[in-house]
Amino acid sequence: MKFSQFFNTWLHENYYKNVSKIGKNGDFFTAVSVGNLFGILLAKHFLKLIDKGVLKFPLEIVEIGANEGYLSRDFLSALLEFRPEIFPQISFFIIEPHKKLQILQKKTLEGIDFIHKNSLEECHFKNAFFFSNELFDSFTCELIDNDTMAYVKDYQIIFKPIDKNLQQRCQELGLTKGELSLELEIFLKKLDKAGEKFIFAGFDYGTFSNDRFSIRIYQKHEVFNPFEISLKDFFGKSDITYNVNFNHLKMTIENLNFKLLHLKKQSQALIDFGFEELLEYTKNKNIKSYENLLSQSKILFFNFDEKFHFFEFAKL
Repeated sequence: MKFSQFFNTWLHENYYKNVSKIGKNGDFFTAVSVGNLFGILLAKHFLKLIDKGVLKFPLEIVEIGANEGYLSRDFLSALLEFRPEIFPQISFFIIEPHKKLQILQKKTLEGIDFIHKNSLEECHFKNAFFFSNELFDSFTCELIDNDTMAYVKDYQIIFKPIDKNLQQRCQELGLTKGELSLELEIFLKKLDKAGEKFIFAGFDYGTFSNDRFSIRIYQKHEVFNPFEISLKDFFGKSDITYNVNFNHLKMTIENLNFKLLHLKKQSQALIDFGFEELLEYTKNKNIKSYENLLSQSKILFFNFDEKFHFFEFAKL
């Protein structure tokens, strides 16, 4: 089978479906695992978009790829702290296909009024703010090596001549070696159909390089090269991921006539969201909360390397 099919079966039909663990006791960390600072800063960014008139009420807020729902909880809690009067003018949604994760999200967001949707195809939003964290790196991908592409047989990766249509996409991107996600294009087209107007704010790790593989496996915070291990030993039980190709993301955004608003380092984005203002606000209100946020910031700014980016695009 094509590598993309193998990837989908591994990740979406097994690993996520059985509820992957994130954080200290899981296979990997995300910015959300650090604490509530990440969600608070995203909420401050959201409020700045409102204050600048970029976003206007009434408004639908949508998280995609929420896992256990902690980012949504932190985001909404911050909105309640800073601007409780907006709640009658917003409605909240989570798009989640996995039933076990829906149950965990309902538990995390107990007492919060929100709507679950199984897919973008079920949705029609008039005016939305979407957000996600490490979503695009979970999209199925092909492995490209010049004129060949990867297949998997008996849990072994083998390369065969590339499909002509796929080769054309690689040529357009200048991609000679690495991962190519056609699902990224499909997702953005679905997003276009699902929303009349929207802003999409996302965080992911990625690269502008088009000449190397980044595919890797995470198990209990250790990293494994899928070309060097027995895939059968890890299949469906560990996370498999890769760096998002930001050149591909930019090209697809342009092809759909979306407007790219931001593409920058995650650490810089969090500062721009209002980190210093938040620290000052918290210091004057509760010194213990201030110290906690300061401790989280050291991890967010120094423990997540240069490949982590914030991107934002709009259909207006």
